[in-house]
Amino acid sequence: MTIWQTIKADLTATVDGNLVSGAAFWLKVAGKALITPQTQAVVLFRISSALGRTPLRPLAFLVRALTVAWSGAEIHPDAVIGAGLALVHSNGVVIGPGVRIGRDCRLNQGVTLGEPGRGGRVDAWGFPTLGDHVTLGAHAVVVGPHRIGTGAVIGANAVVTRDVPGGAIVGGIPARLIRTVPLDEILGPR
Repeated sequence: MTIWQTIKADLTATVDGNLVSGAAFWLKVAGKALITPQTQAVVLFRISSALGRTPLRPLAFLVRALTVAWSGAEIHPDAVIGAGLALVHSNGVVIGPGVRIGRDCRLNQGVTLGEPGRGGRVDAWGFPTLGDHVTLGAHAVVVGPHRIGTGAVIGANAVVTRDVPGGAIVGGIPARLIRTVPLDEILGPR
């Protein structure tokens, strides 16, 4: 997938195609790209990520700094993020350098994805991996080498301290299983 196809998927992820279609859909997508900082943050991340893989790497960090100032989201250029990322609100979102995020994920404001920092257990060091179609509620925290399965939902203010299976809905501190939804309900017919 080219960077342009990825950006197109990111832009279209911000508009519900079930509510508007045709020219109205694309007009709404263009409007979001022009005036919403959360959409601009994702596009700027794509640019900084592309720059980070070239000899122009220092510019990637300049773009990242501009993104933080503009949108409040800090997304490291070395994070690996699939197409269709939607930041519901960008303020306070932090995504570290080793984070891997699948396709079509939604992150709300204040989400933190990264490594646990100093003082943590040695076996807990690392970065989270999110599957496809994962949703993280406002101020959810996932630090350490935890895997979040496809279609999982992490509730607002939850702190994930272990792996979350696909289709699971978790919440609380530490995050506990609330219920599981079959993946075919989440992903729809294939």
